[in-house]
Amino acid sequence: MKQKIKLLIFGTLQSSIILIVFFLLFGLDIASNTITMSDQFNIFLICICTAFFEEIVFRYYLIRGLSRFFNKKKSVIISAVLFAACHLGNSHFTTTAFASHFLGGIIYAYAYIHTKSIYYPVGLHFGWNYIQWLFSLPMSGTTKSGLYSLILPTNDYWLGGNYGIEGGFASLLIRSILFGVILFTVSTYERNAHVNY
Repeated sequence: MKQKIKLLIFGTLQSSIILIVFFLLFGLDIASNTITMSDQFNIFLICICTAFFEEIVFRYYLIRGLSRFFNKKKSVIISAVLFAACHLGNSHFTTTAFASHFLGGIIYAYAYIHTKSIYYPVGLHFGWNYIQWLFSLPMSGTTKSGLYSLILPTNDYWLGGNYGIEGGFASLLIRSILFGVILFTVSTYERNAHVNY
C-alpha cells in the first residue's frame, strides 16, 4: 500500500508542477479568490473521483480486456481513442482537444503498463485536472472557481479558449514534456524493481 500511495503522490506532483510552471510563465495576472474550504474540497473530490474512475475504466479494465483480442500496442491505441471520444460531448470541444486527450490516454496507459499500478496514472490525471481548476481555468470545457484566478493570454489556438488548455496546442507541448518526465520515472522505477528481485 505504501508503494501505491507513493506512486499516487509522485504522479500528482509531476503533472501539477509542470502545469504550475507553465501557468506562471504564461499567465498575465493572478489573484486569490475567496471561496470556502468546502467548495475547494468539492473540487478536490470531483477531480480525484474522476481520475480514479477514468483510469480504472480506460486503463485497468479496457486495456486488459482489449489485450485478450489485440496486442498491447493496439489495445493502448484503441483505449486512447475511446478516452478522447468520451470527451466529444464537452462544451467548446476542438479537434486539438481530441488530439490532447488521445495523447493523455497514451501517456496514462504507458504509466500504468510500465509500473503495473493504476495509482501512478491516477496521480498524473488528478494533478492535471485539479491544477486547472485550482487556477479557475476551464478544464475540458467546464470551469470551477478555485483558490486562484489566473488570466492567460487570449489565444484560442495556443491555449484552447473556453475548452481550456486541452483545446489548444500548448497542451500537446505540456503533455509531451510530461511524457518525457514519465519515461525517465518509469525507467528508474523498472530499474529499481529489477534490482529488488
